[in-house]
Amino acid sequence: MPDSVRTHILPLGDFTFSCGDTLPQIQLAYETYGTLNREKSNAILLFHALTGSHHAHGYNDSLPEAGDFWQPENHEGWWDRMIGPGKPLDTERYFIICVNYLGSCYGSSGPASTAPDGQPWGSRFPLVNANDQARAQIRVLDHFGIDRFAIVGPSLGGQLALVLTALYPQRVRSVIIIGSSCETPIDHKLSVFEQILAIELDPAYKAGRYALSEQPSKGVALARIICHKLFVYQKGLEKRARKGICDRQGMLSWYNPTHNIESYMLHQGVKFSKRFDANAYIRIMNMWAWFDLAACSHTADIDATFRLYAEHRIPFMLFSISTDCCFTPTAISRFYRRLLKNGVQARYKRIRSIKGHDSFLLEPELYEADIRAYLG
Repeated sequence: MPDSVRTHILPLGDFTFSCGDTLPQIQLAYETYGTLNREKSNAILLFHALTGSHHAHGYNDSLPEAGDFWQPENHEGWWDRMIGPGKPLDTERYFIICVNYLGSCYGSSGPASTAPDGQPWGSRFPLVNANDQARAQIRVLDHFGIDRFAIVGPSLGGQLALVLTALYPQRVRSVIIIGSSCETPIDHKLSVFEQILAIELDPAYKAGRYALSEQPSKGVALARIICHKLFVYQKGLEKRARKGICDRQGMLSWYNPTHNIESYMLHQGVKFSKRFDANAYIRIMNMWAWFDLAACSHTADIDATFRLYAEHRIPFMLFSISTDCCFTPTAISRFYRRLLKNGVQARYKRIRSIKGHDSFLLEPELYEADIRAYLG
């Protein structure tokens, strides 16, 4: 059993979102691993992926702020094999902080959180963007008095790392980005719209004003099925999917899955619908789809953002995954060349894998040596 850890809650008070809305009593959930040294110079800010959480290491079976969304699959840290004594994110050397995103449902303020009127915020909770996340997360670093830190950002976390680095370049020591790029492809934007429609068209959604105990679970499950296609290497899906055939899982009226791929995708969707709030899902996915690096960073364009990195001599390490459908090696290679063109010190590594976008979660051993060397 991994070491037990617990979630901490940092109150932010009133918080004004990029859209202009100000909400009271905003809070952030976070976990830390390792010990902050006397100079406060060994900190690493770790971003999580789209619908992940701040619980990256150890075992945490209790998160009251998340209610019923904190399912058994959340209990073990999502990057346990990468974090710990002697591991690349070595807790005997580094102080690692991972913060749950605003708008999520794992302890940070989001649509499932209680508003001052005693009801969940629901659809009243604002849409969030990467600028909001960066400004919120820097408050956690400020809480510890950390002035300089490194960043590790996989998936959506890589995009948020780019914005935070642009907003606070004097504070960022180095950046590692895994399976992410400076722009969101158009097919992802269309996919996210399909997912939002799947949730909106579920009669149980009720324009986002449902009770937390009456989630639009069918809409959320279908949305996850649509999205999950991007996370796996589709050519290897038949081998990855379990051989057994599940039943309708409460989703279908008369049709029974006849192939293990159908069964696998249905299982993934239903399982996810139990651990994530529908309104929170819409906010996180919308943030990903409409990511705008220049706008969130308050720069003229992406190249101006990159020149800012170069001016502050911030080094980058980029990883692409050979079978990634979310952020392809072609897109990340183009991102890398654009960094170099603007004078940024950068390295690039293409990971060969048959696991698709989720490779960084499923086989962290492929990244260990490079991350260890880069941080060292």
